[in-house]
Amino acid sequence: MKIAVILPSGKSDYLANTVLDGLIELSKYKSDIVFFVTKNYPNPFALEKYEKDEVDFIEFAKTADMIILTWGKNSTNILLAEKINEWKKTIFIDGSELGKNNRFDNKIKQEVIDGSYTGIGSIDQTMLSKCILYFRREKPYIKGIIPLPFGIESRYMIFAEKDNTRDIDFTCIFGQDEYPILRKQVKEYIEKFSKENGFKCHTKKTSGFNFDDNTKKAGRDDFYKILSRTKVGISIGGGGFDTARFWEILGSGAMLMTEKIDIYNENSNRLKYKRIVEFKDLEDFKLKIKDMGNYIRNDYKNDQIELNTEYEKVVKDHSTGARVQEIINHFNNDNISIV
Repeated sequence: MKIAVILPSGKSDYLANTVLDGLIELSKYKSDIVFFVTKNYPNPFALEKYEKDEVDFIEFAKTADMIILTWGKNSTNILLAEKINEWKKTIFIDGSELGKNNRFDNKIKQEVIDGSYTGIGSIDQTMLSKCILYFRREKPYIKGIIPLPFGIESRYMIFAEKDNTRDIDFTCIFGQDEYPILRKQVKEYIEKFSKENGFKCHTKKTSGFNFDDNTKKAGRDDFYKILSRTKVGISIGGGGFDTARFWEILGSGAMLMTEKIDIYNENSNRLKYKRIVEFKDLEDFKLKIKDMGNYIRNDYKNDQIELNTEYEKVVKDHSTGARVQEIINHFNNDNISIV
């Protein structure tokens, strides 16, 4: 299968990276997958051998089986897609988010649904009508849109060892904690709880790691090493519910405590695992963290075989390769169901 990927111009996006990492991983063991991408996309991967300049890319895209157009904040390369003009085989990948605290605003969410909202995080009605498929990272979803959250990138797993001795009980690190305020509240509480109860927690950002720039390696390996030493990682969404931290923690092999999951459709079981514990708000977090502390002291060590087996399933179900395979299956009209 020949796949042409139109990347954002000059600005990186996490969902575009999910697609790229998935294609790289799938192509390692599926020789029938051949893909090329546009240039001028900041990224943490070695993409040089997959890049084509515009003229060659257009020629490849016109003969490709599938074209993937990835969203970027003020950088979606729609002009190139229009030059290619092969909408019947073009898929739109929408990695946008409402931003700040807007995901909690029911009025804005309703405006997204009825199409009156046009800010960041709105549904691109033009792409929805033109493209053969439309995948979207964040709710709300409407008819014709398929959920596609971030996935577990291969770099998230590089230090995840099954027999690794995890000496950090809790890790709680965010890029920013201005919104939602629950991030700051939870971080402060886990520090207090750990100090009072003799647990080791890590809340300090690793040196050199810019959490707002996912293209740079500096400090990132140190962060992943911290997660690989962690028993329980804590995630709370920022401008969108779906956040890289959620998948980094799962990819590292740590257990995950997160705000109530709102990624797939209601009643979905796709993220029901023993290693994931959800909480509704700060007060619920305080109750759940006490239970988790007891679990770490009394049962965590004895559950390692079960947790390791489950980890393999999580990676199989939610790797970036699995995400790209979902895209391909939908494109081929395979009988799959995403809920």
